[in-house]
Amino acid sequence: MTFTQLKFSSLSTVLVVLALLGVSQTARADTDGSTLCNKGTTPLYFATVGEHDGIFQSGAMIQGLVEVRPGGCANLVPDGMNKVILTFFQKDSRGILTNTHIVPKNATRVNSEIRHVCVNMRQPYRLFGSRTAIFSKYVNAPCPDGFSQASPAWIHQPGRRTEYQIAVDADVAAVPWKDKSGQQYSRAAVLSISPYENAGPLIEANQSSIRDRQAALALIKAAKEFKERADREAQERQARIWAEQQRRRARYEAAVDKAEESLSKPSADECAQYADKSRYKTGNEIALSGVALGMDLGRAHEALVCHDFTIRPELLARAGGVEKFWANAREKTFQKTLADGTVVFTDVETRPPRGAPPGADFVVMSVRIRYRHAERLDNSDWQRVRSDFKKKFQSGKRRAENDVAIHKQYKYDGGVLFLQLNAQDYRDGGVSQYSVSIL
Repeated sequence: MTFTQLKFSSLSTVLVVLALLGVSQTARADTDGSTLCNKGTTPLYFATVGEHDGIFQSGAMIQGLVEVRPGGCANLVPDGMNKVILTFFQKDSRGILTNTHIVPKNATRVNSEIRHVCVNMRQPYRLFGSRTAIFSKYVNAPCPDGFSQASPAWIHQPGRRTEYQIAVDADVAAVPWKDKSGQQYSRAAVLSISPYENAGPLIEANQSSIRDRQAALALIKAAKEFKERADREAQERQARIWAEQQRRRARYEAAVDKAEESLSKPSADECAQYADKSRYKTGNEIALSGVALGMDLGRAHEALVCHDFTIRPELLARAGGVEKFWANAREKTFQKTLADGTVVFTDVETRPPRGAPPGADFVVMSVRIRYRHAERLDNSDWQRVRSDFKKKFQSGKRRAENDVAIHKQYKYDGGVLFLQLNAQDYRDGGVSQYSVSIL
């Protein structure tokens, strides 16, 4: 796996964690997704005593009053809870709030052990605590100041998603509900505060929700910073790659320009030293395309250019320049095209001189000229090529001769030089290609 793939894999993991956290937060906000919908003609209010009834206890809470207007719906389950005791209030025909006992057909269960719960009609409230602390003060207990007893309707427990449809109408005059001081209410304080904020003495933020939210925000921030850093590093890396590519391109183009300069033909005076002789009488004199055995590489390159041979400058540039191109053991091939369409190739092989110590400079060790004719030579043309070869290379000992080849041996710097004429594709006394080599 590459570094970029690893980073993107890490980012994917973070996003998955965020997604799971988001699902978790949603589940905490409304564990079983139950809602209460008012299908009646007058507002419905309810208060709740909630607890988390599961393996991991997370305390309890009371809250109220929540308003459900005609045609509207509200969540039954407060933040962080999954079991609630519901107490309802509605307005009668006089606009007075009454504590009404509503039990829908699909209600989970009614708990007869809960005689009353404590509610506050004067201001919104939401209080958190342990189950013992909440139930000891607000369920079946003497109500604290500001709270009065009210009769609960039913207990909603965890289960499948449920929607309770309740129709409440203000067509009757019900028995007014009074608090313990005897006060009647026609306007209730409706709870609208965010579960993550504290807005007064009777509104407490759910610390568990706040911690979860803060953790989620910190994780989101970390993921955002991670992504921004990854994007920035990727852009910087791409910029470095692009700059390096530009530098390499510039170096390559400069090398191509330098190679093209090396292929420019020198003056006639400079090229005169590489002119072909009409006859060679000793092995030390022999040269093909101006290139002789033992010649240093710079002069060999210049000799080929003086004889109008060329090579693609891109090959020289990719090798690292003219000097590096020549300073290896590979065979170098230059070519030119004659007026009659004949293509002439000169192959030059370079190696250190025989017997030279390691690291010695390369010199020319063999040269071959190859002729590829546009039209096939007939027998008379081929015989003329053979005759010209014998006239030009007059000295030396003839080793072998037949219809397709002439091989000679010469003395060369105390050693032996081999000179060869070889025909290719020899048929009916004619050829299409032939070569002359010294090695």
